[in-house]
Amino acid sequence: MTKNRIILADDHQFMLEGVQSILKGDASLDIVATAQNGHQLIDAVIREKPDLVVLDLNMPGYDGLQCLEKIKQGFPQVKVLVLSNYSQPDLINKIKKMQADGYLTKNSSANELRNAIGMVLSGGSYFQQTEETPAVQEDSYYFDEFLKKYQLTKREVGILRLVCQEMTTKEIASTLFLSELTVNTHRRNILKKLGVKNVAGLVNFAKQHNIL
Repeated sequence: MTKNRIILADDHQFMLEGVQSILKGDASLDIVATAQNGHQLIDAVIREKPDLVVLDLNMPGYDGLQCLEKIKQGFPQVKVLVLSNYSQPDLINKIKKMQADGYLTKNSSANELRNAIGMVLSGGSYFQQTEETPAVQEDSYYFDEFLKKYQLTKREVGILRLVCQEMTTKEIASTLFLSELTVNTHRRNILKKLGVKNVAGLVNFAKQHNIL
């Protein structure tokens, strides 16, 4: 029996070992390589010519989206199942448009992972259904990317949200158990990083980026 060749990519060793443990009993699958960063993954795809890549989004080097793009452009025959912590519909829709073959969250069951892999390898697709969220959540891929892009901390985003709720510096300090001096320092830093001049600018920015 010809086995399906699989590469697993995740920057956490325990995740790689966990997925390997789930799949090792399937005689139709052969895990030919693992990778803990994007450069290792692309090298492994070139070397091993797999049938399927199980891909994490957060990896050093090339991130998951960059890897997905490179694989689909350079090796369109390789199927890609994204396995991620994130469940935001906008992200999943983007990954669909990038021609991924499936998307599964890491809190899924072992059976669901096996079913998703089977469906993708048989020529189908597997995308979990998720509910719309009213704003970008702190456990989302977009939130992580937002922090990186604007060099903000989670504390600064929290203060940004409170400012947009028309809370004063004194109220914010009391809510977060900070000094007013610390809050004012954060406010100045936020304005500088986002390139806006006042509260109205902050509110407009937060609305545009779905932070509220």
